Amino acid sequence: MAAEVIEGRNAVLEALRAGRRITRLLIAEGVKRNEVLEEIRRRASGAGVRVERLPRRDLDALSVRGAHQGVVAFSEPFAFTPLERAIEAHREDARSLVVALDHVTDPGNLGAVARSCEAVGAHALVVPKDRSAPVSAAAEKAAAGALSHLPLAQVANLSRALGMLKDGGYWVAGAAEDAETEVWDTDLDPGLVLVAGAEGTGLSRLVRESCDYLVRLPVVGRVGSLNVAQAVSVLAYEWLRRGREA
Repeated sequence: MAAEVIEGRNAVLEALRAGRRITRLLIAEGVKRNEVLEEIRRRASGAGVRVERLPRRDLDALSVRGAHQGVVAFSEPFAFTPLERAIEAHREDARSLVVALDHVTDPGNLGAVARSCEAVGAHALVVPKDRSAPVSAAAEKAAAGALSHLPLAQVANLSRALGMLKDGGYWVAGAAEDAETEVWDTDLDPGLVLVAGAEGTGLSRLVRESCDYLVRLPVVGRVGSLNVAQAVSVLAYEWLRRGREA
């Protein structure tokens, strides 16, 4: 399998902190030292990873988004977490949030959603095996290290996975622009699966039918909806706020 490229200081540092196996680490010549770079060097040394100094143009050639910040790492291919294992670890928790993406194919959105999920303490992010964004350098950069800490489960059939989660005590809420109920007027359950679909197409029919209820965000401006990553962030933080007020 080909090595995965991780670019950006935070993404590389969090990969090292999480113990992901880095096989090669590149730092641009002339880059200014700071605390993050020093920790990257220390952790790389502790993990037995040799740091290579290369001209910035060499890192530019490897960068997907052109924002490597002078640091590029190669790791073993991303390891998905079995959904059952991710959920079993939190079976006794009073509150648990799982986020599922229905055919979201943009790596930047995948990374941004992962970053929000990790920030609110979600227990897993679930994506289908087909028609889903890859865990690429672009996703890693947008996630800013979150993909090194948040369990990401890849499932063959998202509808069946939602059914399994419902059997395990979760309620499933689908985000839909045409939902009758706004999220502010909805009881967001302590054990919640929040499902968001691709921009433009929304939730697929079978996934929509698998949801216990649908919610939408209120829109008072002229733009009809938010980017999927922004929408997930708002909904996830609303779930977090409800828990703190309970």
